[in-house]
Amino acid sequence: MNNKIEMPDLMIYAMASEIKNFETVLHGVSSPLPVLAMSVARKTHAPDMAYISGAEGVDPEVDRVYPSSFDARMNRNAVGYFGLHEAFDLAQRGELNVMFLGAAQIDRYGNTNLSVIGDIDQPKVQLPGGAASAFLMPITPKVVIWITRHSKRVFVDEVDFVTGQGYNNRAEAYKKNELVVISSLGVMNFKNSDRVMQIQSYHPGHTIDQIKENTGFDLLVAPDVAETPAPSKEVIDLIHNVDPDGVRWTEFR
Repeated sequence: MNNKIEMPDLMIYAMASEIKNFETVLHGVSSPLPVLAMSVARKTHAPDMAYISGAEGVDPEVDRVYPSSFDARMNRNAVGYFGLHEAFDLAQRGELNVMFLGAAQIDRYGNTNLSVIGDIDQPKVQLPGGAASAFLMPITPKVVIWITRHSKRVFVDEVDFVTGQGYNNRAEAYKKNELVVISSLGVMNFKNSDRVMQIQSYHPGHTIDQIKENTGFDLLVAPDVAETPAPSKEVIDLIHNVDPDGVRWTEFR
């Protein structure tokens, strides 16, 4: 990869690119990369997006990120407050456009796991849980999953526990929304007739073969696959100005 472009900056820019102007966008807990992506989008191509913060502020002025995305300082000059429980009603009414979610495991159909690693009765690892994943994933028009370590331990043939439903675990009426996966190697989506994961773009310095080699199942390749666009110096400067302490790097440790 170009030495001038660090992986967090590339992923943040790719995530920001999934947001369109005038959309209502939500991030949850432990989300420094989505916070920065939403900040980049608002200050560049989507100035009129509605930003719903995990800290429960609406359209706050995020001039700095902190280790906790629930830090009260993230609500500076918010135009209002919106409890996360109200996001369920917002999504049910069809008024939430984009949601950022994390995953400890994900499979070819987009099922995500944030609950346990191993058997549910005797788990090897107890994870924090999916909170809104089960409810929001099938009904939000676009769900963006971000994963900072693209490996066979994360991209698995079958998740140990279904926290968020992939396309094979949904009724036909709930297969119409868009699921995007942005990892440390590339961008994946499910825009094919079988609704299985495919490579849409590979990050600069990486290859399609490298993505496949680090995935625990066969990945399709989109017909129009290309290199992931890199952020401009202006975007990188914007990210660094909002995150002078390098909080974004905590997701890569």
